[in-house]
Amino acid sequence: MPSGNPFFRAKRRYDHLPPDQQTNWWVVAGVVGLLLVLLLALWLYLHYKAVEKPYYDLKGYRIATEASLNQFLRQGRNRREFAQLEQFLKQAGVADATAPGNLLRQGSDWLDIDEPPFAIPPRDYWPNMVATLKLIRDELVPAIGPVDIVSAFRSDAYNRKAGGSKRSKHKSFCGVDLVPQSNISRKELIEELRSLHARLGPASHMGLGIYSGVRFHVDTCGFRHW
Repeated sequence: MPSGNPFFRAKRRYDHLPPDQQTNWWVVAGVVGLLLVLLLALWLYLHYKAVEKPYYDLKGYRIATEASLNQFLRQGRNRREFAQLEQFLKQAGVADATAPGNLLRQGSDWLDIDEPPFAIPPRDYWPNMVATLKLIRDELVPAIGPVDIVSAFRSDAYNRKAGGSKRSKHKSFCGVDLVPQSNISRKELIEELRSLHARLGPASHMGLGIYSGVRFHVDTCGFRHW
């Protein structure tokens, strides 16, 4: 029977309410509805954040996010070892050359080859990066402007899967792949890099590699170019 229907009973009670109480009922219903909409929006936002891409685009390259770095540092002894690396860079006078976390970036193709985006180099390799960071800070940046690191240390597994050379200076924490922050053209970039390489000469032990687009490699483990 209709009288047994909960909706019918509620409607009948509502119809017997005074007009002012009916108005109050609609106000309460509106507030409840608004709260439900806000809760739904919050859930959608949190869900979106949970599935957010673990990378951002940098001149066409996929760079793992700060959140991904923090997740990596929470694993095992990584945070402690990273803190020791930071302290080493400070003592070597090169902590201002780049954010230390950038030196943990293995590369931009980590999703394609199913390898971690970050890795901490063995302690024995840390001194290899000092001269490279000095060259970047004191010579490279004044010539072409600020740069971002796309790839620094690589594990053997990452380097092999990425198709890197067996003698890659990334494996010994001496080389980095970079892109300029400015909108410098490829032609101008190549001219500036080659001029810098020639000017510094063999005494700098500068290795220079020029790749597609505006990506290039720098190390200080052997004077050469490609």
